[in-house]
Amino acid sequence: MNDPRNRILPILRRDERLLWVGQPDPRVRFTRADAFLVPFSVLWGGFAIVWEAIAVTSVRQPLFIIWGIPFVLVGLYFIFGRFIFKKRRKLATIYAVTNSRAIVYSGERSIADSPIVGTPTKVDRSKDGRHVSVNFGYQGLAGLLGMYQNTGMDFFGLGMGQTVTFFDVDDVDGLMGALDQARV
Repeated sequence: MNDPRNRILPILRRDERLLWVGQPDPRVRFTRADAFLVPFSVLWGGFAIVWEAIAVTSVRQPLFIIWGIPFVLVGLYFIFGRFIFKKRRKLATIYAVTNSRAIVYSGERSIADSPIVGTPTKVDRSKDGRHVSVNFGYQGLAGLLGMYQNTGMDFFGLGMGQTVTFFDVDDVDGLMGALDQARV
């Protein structure tokens, strides 16, 4: 059952043909949003850790110590945890293209899909051309509100502009060929 195709086949609709199956590349860690998120997370985490160190060593007031703990935890998640979360999610995610829809499978309870024909798409290739991300149903505002997708901080955008998107696919030719075939 480790073959991604075996997970996708049971969720296909009648008369639906599977054209392509793939997964995001877990080795891709950074996105464009990280140009903002990395410095912000270091500032946040650094401030929270300094606050907590001062509260523990100098102030020694329980309220100040307790107040700083959630900020330190959030800072550590911003700096490190989001990359661990993102890699684990990528390892569990399967993408599929059928003759009628794009499917993101993240387990039995998390299946998202979008029709391919008639749906606006946005294709982003990596600078080196070895990876591609395809956003189905892309619209300007939805793209802006979904800027946290694929950063490990996706929970900030829940319910706001989350679109069906294939991130960091390394089978560029296979995916693009399947999309062309589905649109015919």
